[in-house]
Amino acid sequence: MFHKMKKIMLIITTFLLVQNIIIPTSSGIIKSNSKIIYVDDDNINGPWDGTILHPYRFISDGLNNSISGDTIFVFAGIYNETIEINKTTTLIGEKKNLTIIDGNYNEVIVKIKEDYVEIKNFTIRNSNGSTFSSAIRVDSSENTIQNCEIFRTKIGLHLNNSNNNLIDNCSFHTNANGLFLENSSENKIEGCYFCHNSIGLHSERSNNTLISYSYFHTNGIACLLNESEDIQIYHTNISNNQVNLGGLFIMGCKNIHVNNSIISKNGAGFHIFTSEFVFINNSNLILNSHYGMVVRPSSKNIMMTNCNIMGNSRYGFYFEGENVCKIRNCNIQNNMFYGVYSAFSYIDARKNWWGSLFGPSHLELRKSDRIGNILNIIRTIPWKLKPISEIGPNWDKNEPFMEKETQKFEKRIDISGMDSDSDNAPDSWEEKWDYDPLVWDDHYHLDPDNDALNNIEECFTDEFGSSPFEKDIFLEIDWLKSNNPKISNKPQEEEMQKIVDIFKEHNINLHIDIGSLGGGEEIPYINLNKSFAKLRDIYWDYFLHNDLCNPRKGIFHYGIVCNYCPDLNYPFMSWDGFDTFAISATWLKENKPFYSIGKLISGAAVHHLGHSLGLTAFTYDGIDNLGVSKIFSIQWFKYHNYKSSMNYHYKYKILSYSDGSHGRGDFNDWGNLDFGYFKNTVNERPAI
Repeated sequence: MFHKMKKIMLIITTFLLVQNIIIPTSSGIIKSNSKIIYVDDDNINGPWDGTILHPYRFISDGLNNSISGDTIFVFAGIYNETIEINKTTTLIGEKKNLTIIDGNYNEVIVKIKEDYVEIKNFTIRNSNGSTFSSAIRVDSSENTIQNCEIFRTKIGLHLNNSNNNLIDNCSFHTNANGLFLENSSENKIEGCYFCHNSIGLHSERSNNTLISYSYFHTNGIACLLNESEDIQIYHTNISNNQVNLGGLFIMGCKNIHVNNSIISKNGAGFHIFTSEFVFINNSNLILNSHYGMVVRPSSKNIMMTNCNIMGNSRYGFYFEGENVCKIRNCNIQNNMFYGVYSAFSYIDARKNWWGSLFGPSHLELRKSDRIGNILNIIRTIPWKLKPISEIGPNWDKNEPFMEKETQKFEKRIDISGMDSDSDNAPDSWEEKWDYDPLVWDDHYHLDPDNDALNNIEECFTDEFGSSPFEKDIFLEIDWLKSNNPKISNKPQEEEMQKIVDIFKEHNINLHIDIGSLGGGEEIPYINLNKSFAKLRDIYWDYFLHNDLCNPRKGIFHYGIVCNYCPDLNYPFMSWDGFDTFAISATWLKENKPFYSIGKLISGAAVHHLGHSLGLTAFTYDGIDNLGVSKIFSIQWFKYHNYKSSMNYHYKYKILSYSDGSHGRGDFNDWGNLDFGYFKNTVNERPAI
């Protein structure tokens, strides 16, 4: 009786809110005097008529027995179903983290086909991994998705030819795409939270989007805007995303406005390709690992005003190719290499503070930020004579939209065989490694060799030669069929064996799968065409095989070799872990014609495997330091003793990491490997 009374009290407020309201529909505006329909998975035995006393057991039953304008109230529970909404409906969950729609790895969990639908207070999880599978797919307009948590899907929320929607106070995590806008316009994303996605928000040919009061962290790419126009990003925090990519990518776009925002501790704060009319105002671009902003050809009418570009670990601004940019009334200081570096571009950088009364420097020895240029113009006179105050965002990191809690998923691996003590490890494996098969052990949390593979994962890889008492690293490499008959993208076995032998010298068993450990295969040729999303999908199709429960995830690091990837070679997040890298073999050969293709692939593989083991630009200043490549520069003098594949100067010369024994400027890579980094890339919250 108490349970029923509690439920009745819980829905009184909802009842009052939905009675006698005006609801617009695709067929006009109607006045809603219609009923509230109740759903409760606790009502197993019926009867079911949708009343408070006899609620339907399934949400789909409530929808099937509703009419346009009805409200469906869903009590806390786990609803294992997929639903299609084809009438104007308000769907309200009792409490977000307790009212769960589980898609059981079907393609689309919630499909919205009618306009003016509202969905509030749900957790929606577990779609499958096929190309357009999603938690919510919207093929209509004028909808509201509010206070929902969406995770473990290929696409969290897919707006497809969908306009004038409000996405409010929602969390997207552990997805390939958190939010995907495709051919959609006039949408608002407010107060949302994106983390542990390969791409947090992806806008493809979509216009007039407002993103505000939102937080992006621990994503491979926070925001990817492609061929989109009239996008506004306001009062948003893009911080602690992937240390080689990470921030805001703007590709083939026009009229992008970023205001009053924080962009910190990413690989690149902004990555701009072939775009125009990009305006950044009153924002912080600080503490990024490689670039505050990097601009690729040919972009024009890029303008930054009233911003702080400070403390970036490599470059404040990096312009490559024919670009046109204006930087005005900004503080540009304490960037390690250059405040502004430009090749073949026109940069108007007047009226800025450069960290010194004497303006920017052309030498490494001065305290002020340095400028560097090749066959281009950088105008800096006049400059400001003191730091500029009252610029940058007018808020700090302590904002309510950044404090959302997210649910966790505990990975389970089922291994066949007799298991007398029911601890998930077969008796034969326990006997092999001197565990008692009659005594229960917590193998999911036992890791005696500290290689970040628990005993169940070691059991799964037992057939591949792993040991729970010796450190193991597993790496699968796939390769795209080459469109160049002179170059094969397949890694050479003799080169891979050299790497294995080097790791063995450091008491680490490296297992490289190029066809011998259940993976490693040639992939049909794909024209990636600078597409980060297409490259990400290779991981889903050929590594995960579209299976979100594939046990190889979290055990195997993964590499892809192609002719031309979206970048020369780089690590990236293909789902929610920093576990993948891509190598552009033909592109590398063009850049370094005196190296063999096998040597280039093996050198890049060791380097990027190091990144997925925690050796990043934030770990040590000698890692990914372009300055070291310039002999007799200050950076070269500082780090030329760092004899490591992680040092750009030695990347294709040394197939090993350093042990820190080579004198001043060296670093002990081997002693600082983080074996779990590739599956637990939890970054700290931004310290601003």
